Amino acid sequence: MKNILILFLLFSFSYSLKAQNNNTNGKITGRVIDATTKQPVDFATISVFKQGSTSPFNGGSTDPKGNFKIDNIAPGDYMVTVDFIGYQKQTIAHAVVLSTGKNLALGDILLVPIQHQLKEVSITASAPTVANKIDKLVYSPANDLTSQGGVALDVLQKVPMVSVDINGNVELMGNTNIQFLINGKPSTIFGASITDALQAIPASQIKNIEVITNPGAKYDAAGTGGIINIVLKDNNVQGVNGSVNLNAGTRLENGSFNINAKKKANLVLGLFLAATKV
Repeated sequence: MKNILILFLLFSFSYSLKAQNNNTNGKITGRVIDATTKQPVDFATISVFKQGSTSPFNGGSTDPKGNFKIDNIAPGDYMVTVDFIGYQKQTIAHAVVLSTGKNLALGDILLVPIQHQLKEVSITASAPTVANKIDKLVYSPANDLTSQGGVALDVLQKVPMVSVDINGNVELMGNTNIQFLINGKPSTIFGASITDALQAIPASQIKNIEVITNPGAKYDAAGTGGIINIVLKDNNVQGVNGSVNLNAGTRLENGSFNINAKKKANLVLGLFLAATKV
């Protein structure tokens, strides 16, 4: 009987101490809302720090109505932070829980949305090396490291359906009757020798090569085997180029001199001087 009485007294004493300790602690309450829309912010994180500490010792989150309640807060001076993704963190530097009032109501806490404005958007994409379109096949040597050097004849060896023999003769699917174009138009550069003309075009100046196996009505019927269109890069670099041709014989002697000057305004000045002596 005596032992039971002692256990009862100890239990009553511990329960009294616990109740007394809970009575001295208070709580922090409040509501978190959007500063712009005035709508409640649910699941916002509430953290309670002791002054001078970097780690919270208590905290919680808001309910769907933006309300929160942090229990078991002893009287003292605390720092409270409110944080949520997409909003600026709100900090209450001094949240004082008094021993008399116990409960601290912070009221409405406004969270300001973070607004990010993009200055500019750059989209970079590279074209495939070989592109099959409805009416043609397009080969882009700029995307093929093995086609960066050499001349047009070297680039043609990389183009599908095109073959080049050791003598520089070009075939399109086994057919040598090919019409060559420069930027979609016939050029006199292919008049004398196609092989020499292709060797005179630097590979670095080629933007892409278009292979047309079934030419439409807009193309000349000269190339029954197909059309190879060499598209050159835009070049506005100033410069001077020229050529001198001299033919001599026993009865005829003639010579010619050509010079071209190219400006950024795309003005081409051509001077042709020719002398013929019989």
